[in-house]
Amino acid sequence: MMQGTSRPANRREQILREATILFTAHGYDGTSIRVIARSCDITEAAIYRHFESKENLYEMVIGDKARQHDIEAKLAPNRGQGSIEEVLTVIADHILSLSVRDPQLIQLMFRNSFQSGPVARRLFQEIRLPYIEFLARELDERQKSGEVCEVDSFTSARCFVGMVMDCALNTGVWTRLTNEEFVAANVICNNVPIFARGLMNSAVS
Repeated sequence: MMQGTSRPANRREQILREATILFTAHGYDGTSIRVIARSCDITEAAIYRHFESKENLYEMVIGDKARQHDIEAKLAPNRGQGSIEEVLTVIADHILSLSVRDPQLIQLMFRNSFQSGPVARRLFQEIRLPYIEFLARELDERQKSGEVCEVDSFTSARCFVGMVMDCALNTGVWTRLTNEEFVAANVICNNVPIFARGLMNSAVS
């Protein structure tokens, strides 16, 4: 600990908080342990007493965000409820509300969306995958009941979640590029029925 500084009640939480801010602002590659240590007013060695590496610290940041939102538990009550269009709407609404409740998480995803390896994998597993797995299971069950036509459930789920995530991440960018106002919720309202119609079994009246 640097001379003249007092020790916070929970140093690990302080490091996580500052690392989250820096990873959000500068991305994984643009954030060093030295910069995080400086922001916490501690030495780099102090960080390594709590985290094995920068990668481990980043994983803990994403894991902390995932625990705060517990996406899987929030979606669970909707299992088997309503039509496939209503299921898609629930997922889209949850992603969009997440972007409103925690814009820092959305910025973190946007800033690190071009990373590869463990960085991208951790974001995918903790934030995107719960939505994908929920929808894939719904599609599997609804194919069995005849509501949904035969599709690759995981691929379809991944495409839909990716579309909604793209809306949440990029509507501001679209607005600046085209000089037209794009509101994520409006984009989803337009696209969800189209996606649902593509999934519906035409043999079902």
